[in-house]
Amino acid sequence: MDLLGIVYIVNFILLILASITDIGERIIPHKYTIAMIIMNLAVGYYYFGFDAIVAFFSTFILCLILSIGMGGGDVKLFTALAPIFAYPNSFVFYIPKYILYLIAISMFIAAIFPMFKILIRYWRDILPSACYLTMIIGILYYFINIYKIPYASIVVWTYIIISIFISRKFPKYKDYTKKLGYLFPVYLIFLYIFDTSYFINYNILVTSIIYLCEIILISVVIYALTGVETSDKKSVEELEEGDILRDVIIIGKDNNVEVKNLNIMKRIKFLLEHEIKKDEKEIILTDGEGLSKEDIEKIKRLHREGKIPDSLNVIKTYPFVPFVVVGYLITLMLISFSII
Repeated sequence: MDLLGIVYIVNFILLILASITDIGERIIPHKYTIAMIIMNLAVGYYYFGFDAIVAFFSTFILCLILSIGMGGGDVKLFTALAPIFAYPNSFVFYIPKYILYLIAISMFIAAIFPMFKILIRYWRDILPSACYLTMIIGILYYFINIYKIPYASIVVWTYIIISIFISRKFPKYKDYTKKLGYLFPVYLIFLYIFDTSYFINYNILVTSIIYLCEIILISVVIYALTGVETSDKKSVEELEEGDILRDVIIIGKDNNVEVKNLNIMKRIKFLLEHEIKKDEKEIILTDGEGLSKEDIEKIKRLHREGKIPDSLNVIKTYPFVPFVVVGYLITLMLISFSII
């Protein structure tokens, strides 16, 4: 094993240590990132020359651009790792492609994890309704294939998405779809008996399973967009720097304060309306970095004045470094395969 291989192992150990701290305290100690920067710049320059320096600064700029959904500690980690991935002929717009892989894989896993938590929490609602919608797709496509209806797929999938949204708003409709969803096996058996050749030629069983998985995925995304991300009540006095509020605090000209509990879609709509109307109201709304010290001081002052409640809704976040560890290992595997 050469020096670069040893450095990869040392980086892995430092990432594990950072993960432990991130899980326990939600911080990434500077000592780990500083050690990685010094070591990786030196070794990267030894192996790759000036490309390692270019990789360092280009990755830093990229991460700053992406920092709307990435914390400062995460920016430092990716930047610190960049010099040891500066392989010749592996740059994309001055950024090592393996760093792009690492960022993409880490962020993908970080996005999938909360979606998985949503599925675990709401599967009793999502799965039966998804079975119902799969039946609807199957029945509609049966007639579409017979009568050759043009552009029918657009109508079908539009109905699917609208139906999921409606089920989030109207409990009775959700109960209706859940109950019909239990007829999914009956639908498959009936279709097989009614038109065996169609069932076999179009591989309806496999196709239905694929549609079911697609609808489950769409449902989870819609559930996240319409506000089922895990949030907890947290007292104003316990708010910490980096906490991400689900609430939006609106401070009017006359110093009247309104607290709105907005999901992602309502938050986007609110911001658009705020910009279009050129509203002069001051708002406290968190981004990827979470609450700043100034935000917390302002919130506590409003609380002391009795203008906001004792507790606010804070979105439950997950430590990001463990996802970076998984992405790091996968990226090293991709490098080893490309070298072999």
